[in-house]
Amino acid sequence: MENIWWIGGIVALAAAVQSLAGFGFALVAISLLSLVIDLSLELARPLVLMMALLSSTSLVMGYRKSLDWRAIAPLVISALVMIPVGLFSINYLPEQITLRGLGSFIVLYVIYDVLKTRTSLLALSGFSSPRWAYLFGGLSGFFTGALTIPGPPLAIYANSQAWSPKKLKANVPIILAIVQLMTLVGHLYEGNLTTEVWTLSLYSLPFFLVGMGVSAKLSAQIDEKRFKQVVLILLGCIGLKLIV
Repeated sequence: MENIWWIGGIVALAAAVQSLAGFGFALVAISLLSLVIDLSLELARPLVLMMALLSSTSLVMGYRKSLDWRAIAPLVISALVMIPVGLFSINYLPEQITLRGLGSFIVLYVIYDVLKTRTSLLALSGFSSPRWAYLFGGLSGFFTGALTIPGPPLAIYANSQAWSPKKLKANVPIILAIVQLMTLVGHLYEGNLTTEVWTLSLYSLPFFLVGMGVSAKLSAQIDEKRFKQVVLILLGCIGLKLIV
């Protein structure tokens, strides 16, 4: 348990990012756990899933009145279909290839997010059709099963929709909570929820609560645009480090 302070600090940071941005817990946590303390994905996946599920659920409770079930139904359905495919891929993809794939995806997402504000070509107006929800929901389900990271595909799709900030913070977390819960069931079935995972989760819980509490106080004061820029820089650095 010599790494518990590092693990707890990463969990707290990820919880704060999720609370302020509406997504990003698993993206931050999985990346940093792999980089900072070299925690194996075998332990990191179920640990992050448990904490991320708590984070998503807390956001859902706070914004449940803004939920639009009709808009998110295709995302949820396609994500649930692809979760088993992602879980199945764990047994056939080496960890280093998986992490480099994750790093590449993070870098591409950061590039997209930066460029879409500078050119109309990436405004994603063409993705506003609900039919695209099946593609992005499916990608979210696959990445959840394989890497415990459902957020980026959902964030890209959400950016193409005319959702208010409240609706975004309601719609995205409920999808996250559903796919995270189902993926956790898959890990339980596969026997991945070991005693060590449960112990790490228990030790991480106080750090998680601190991160959520700090973000709640900051949300009324912090400039969301500036915060997003900081998060993108952090993710870009993490992605590049995972690739090399």
